[in-house]
Amino acid sequence: MLLSGGWRGTLRWVGLVALAAVLQGVWAHRLQVFGATPDFPLLVLACLSVGTNPTTAAWAGFLTGLLHASMLEQTVGSLIVSRTLAATVVSHLSITLSLRHGLCILPAVVLLSLLAHGMLYLAAPLAEGGAFWRAAIGSMVYNMGLAIPAYWLVRRVLPPMREDDAL
Repeated sequence: MLLSGGWRGTLRWVGLVALAAVLQGVWAHRLQVFGATPDFPLLVLACLSVGTNPTTAAWAGFLTGLLHASMLEQTVGSLIVSRTLAATVVSHLSITLSLRHGLCILPAVVLLSLLAHGMLYLAAPLAEGGAFWRAAIGSMVYNMGLAIPAYWLVRRVLPPMREDDAL
């Protein structure tokens, strides 16, 4: 489990979520490959959620949804609820996955992306569903390529609580 108690741990994960939102707004459109763009807030949320408790994951999902909605000027409630619930579900993956291996982040990225986009689409459907899902799947694949380095970075900023959990 990642360090989630105390102000120091809280400020670290809040800083990571805020940094991901800034990177999304500044660089994501410039890193477009074959029509797919990375989703830095979802990537950082997956890295945080897979290694922390459900309460911290839910708060990180809430903040991610709030910041993402403010950048996209979309329905705030739908983004907050989708990110919060998806992060809470992904936080339970640590029961079945070994957090010692960097590859554990890949199922977390896939599950978080599918849940977050699926719930967002159910709550606020768009007129063109095909384009929405193409963008969502492209973003998920892009994030899978960035997942292992991002997981390593998050584990360095938020080290494990116990030494036997270290990478």
